[in-house]
Amino acid sequence: MEMPNLGDMMKQIQQASAKMQDVQKQLEKTVTHGEAGGGMVKVSVNGRQRLLSLAIDPDIMDDREMVQDLVLAAVNSAIEESGRVSQEEIAKVAGGMINPADILKNMGK
Repeated sequence: MEMPNLGDMMKQIQQASAKMQDVQKQLEKTVTHGEAGGGMVKVSVNGRQRLLSLAIDPDIMDDREMVQDLVLAAVNSAIEESGRVSQEEIAKVAGGMINPADILKNMGK
């Protein structure tokens, strides 16, 4: 059995690390959207799952509880979509070597 070349393995690890850094930079620029209440509340989230914008229809501002519920629903929808997109992008780069969920856990740190 032939021993793997340590130099080649280190080079592959460095290349994978550089690709992952590129993906993380790209995800910061990726924007997903969520909405609730038929568009009464709209949000935008980047690929690092940071809230970028929030728009609330002024006609619903008198119902505080409904606004709170709709904001939560819209934000959660956008974050779920962002997570899905992030996992797809990481999986493309990782090629099965890395679990995308493990990387996403550490992205916000």
